[in-house]
Amino acid sequence: MKNLLITIIFFGGLQLCMAQKDTIYVTNSNQYHSYMDDYFKKVTFKIGGGVMLPQGKLKNYFGASPLIELSLDFPVTNKKSLELALQFVVPDQKQSFKYVRALDTIQAKAAFMFNPMLRFKKNLSQNVNSQLHVSFGIGASIIKTDARNPFYTGDNDTEEKYEVITAFLISPTLDYVKKFRNNEELTFGLGLNYAPYKIEGAVQENVGSVYVTPRILYSF
Repeated sequence: MKNLLITIIFFGGLQLCMAQKDTIYVTNSNQYHSYMDDYFKKVTFKIGGGVMLPQGKLKNYFGASPLIELSLDFPVTNKKSLELALQFVVPDQKQSFKYVRALDTIQAKAAFMFNPMLRFKKNLSQNVNSQLHVSFGIGASIIKTDARNPFYTGDNDTEEKYEVITAFLISPTLDYVKKFRNNEELTFGLGLNYAPYKIEGAVQENVGSVYVTPRILYSF
């Protein structure tokens, strides 16, 4: 499954960068398979944690909350890559927000937050021991609330047992990567997540949309 996912992302990234001078081309099947084997070895898996730090109005609803991040980094050129990232947050909610449904209006709290995103990364500078990356991520911020779905029957696997709020997510980040032997890396990252939750429609009050995500990730 992992190799299939890597192959799909690889071909997508390769098509996007056909015009780049530093793109690597293959001319025969043996060279192709050799390149694919080498490419898979360059795909980086990262795991780490950090903190969700709400800003502005969002601080009225959420406190500092623990964050876990998993990511796969797919090189596209020598200085560019595509990264699939998943962030998991257990929000420390200070007060509930109003949730309007077809049948009623309730006070709901966030039980879990999930942020899948695709980052477009560029290497700004590097030396033997370190690199500096800037990236722009797009995805979604999905909040699972503690409010039961009144239409949930359990007969359909696609039904949500609890009400869910989904908002578009934009996330610029800056990462400093410290390299060690055996391809091990330690990443110190700082991200800014913007997700306008009010446009969901169910949230009738402006709860805010910005939070900072300092993170530390390890890859091997």
